[in-house]
Amino acid sequence: MKRISYLLFMILSVACKDKYMPNIPKPLNGNLVVEGYINLGTGPTIIQLSRVNGLDSTQILFETGAFVEVQSESSGYFPLTEQGLGRYAVDQISFYPNQRYRLHIVTSNGRDYLSEYSQVNITPAIDSVNWSSDGNQVSIFVSTHDGQNLTKYYQWQFEETWQYTAFYQSQLLYKDSMVIVRPDSLQIFNCWRSDYSQTISIASTQNLTQDLITRFPLTSVSILSTDKFVVRYSILVKQYALSEEWYEWNEKIKKNTEQLGTIFDPQPSGTGGNIHCTTDSTEAVIGFVGCTTETDKRIFIDHLEVPGSYPHGYPVSCGLDTILTASGPGYLTSILSNTAHIPVNYVYSPYGNLIGITYSDIPCADCNSQGGSSIKPDFWQ
Repeated sequence: MKRISYLLFMILSVACKDKYMPNIPKPLNGNLVVEGYINLGTGPTIIQLSRVNGLDSTQILFETGAFVEVQSESSGYFPLTEQGLGRYAVDQISFYPNQRYRLHIVTSNGRDYLSEYSQVNITPAIDSVNWSSDGNQVSIFVSTHDGQNLTKYYQWQFEETWQYTAFYQSQLLYKDSMVIVRPDSLQIFNCWRSDYSQTISIASTQNLTQDLITRFPLTSVSILSTDKFVVRYSILVKQYALSEEWYEWNEKIKKNTEQLGTIFDPQPSGTGGNIHCTTDSTEAVIGFVGCTTETDKRIFIDHLEVPGSYPHGYPVSCGLDTILTASGPGYLTSILSNTAHIPVNYVYSPYGNLIGITYSDIPCADCNSQGGSSIKPDFWQ
């Protein structure tokens, strides 16, 4: 569904002893890559457009300035709004039973693209998301079933979010040449960071007697080399029902990313998809846009639930320095007006008198500097 550009980057960046160059018709600005799907359930439809410049280049260019819409067979048109960096979205598309849908794209250079009409695949609910740990990593599993035996082809994506902290908790804020108590709304000790699945996770029950998937291995998360379990971890698993053709296309892309390195492996020329350039029938387009609904399930894993998930060292060396009040306000201003420093806490004498202020560098006292955000996600419990 998503991350096709990333996967193609992996395919194209592999070097072979004897480079194989399939004859792929390619426009001067590269082959169009279309990522995403038509969501007929709750939630937005998001389409990512980019271009890759063939086997001799791994450069990915975002396709901007395009007109993108979803067309139903006879019930209407749903234009997508450009959001930047080749991303186009619409909040909700009306679901008309027994209708088929397709994607229509007109790029800024006037080229017209259409996906084939697709039936809507109704996705069953996720039964459970479970995990286990061997002391080195946490393995995540998903289970599902379709009691009507209609789905048969499944795909999953996931979003990870984890909480971590700064090395020091800043209780103070330097503002307008003054040091004040930091309000809770401006806390910078707890942060949350997110990551997204980068692999294709698919499974089929076509050859089984029941449309049942039990403990499909979705991903494994390192305990020893990441900070994902030092406070709390969450994973949102998203499930999609696919058509047989859509599943086979994903299977082809998956093989292309897993069997790299020799000319005998599947090549990018075979990825194709269900999207065609109506302006130039010889132009190859990469992508498969199907129609489905999405179901999801989120779980949380606390630090204390995972054996061995203790903090494994902060990414930078940290220390505290002290500004004594006896040094005068001028010295305090000269230190804290430097945007590389953050006040941490007050220092008191054994008799309870304020005698100074501790401070540290931003990477040690502001968790935002480590790549996350101090704004708590709405879903966080």
